[in-house]
Amino acid sequence: MRDKGIEMSWRGYLVLALMSVGLAVVSMFFWMINPVTALLLFLAAPPLRLFGYHPPVEGWSALGSVMYVGALWPLTLAPLHWLNFRVLRRGKWSYAGVLLLANVIVAALVLIAREGS
Repeated sequence: MRDKGIEMSWRGYLVLALMSVGLAVVSMFFWMINPVTALLLFLAAPPLRLFGYHPPVEGWSALGSVMYVGALWPLTLAPLHWLNFRVLRRGKWSYAGVLLLANVIVAALVLIAREGS
């Protein structure tokens, strides 16, 4: 049985985009209690360490990275929903995988950019 997902109109995507911007603001300011941001940073750091980077993921040195990732990961919700359900025509589990993979890549890019600071 194939999982079709949720069909959304352009208004639905507009509402989702506006809600994700609001979530990005909230996520950036409540960085200390946001488990999603911490999870993304902890998933992105070990592969970077294999390549010789030393990303800040804990303590006060990670504050900038946590705030950047906290502001960026909600902004991927609407575009990845559109990509998964409209372009790739995949199911809900595929959306979860695409969302996790894309956000770990975003976290890794932020950690690479902030590695020396």
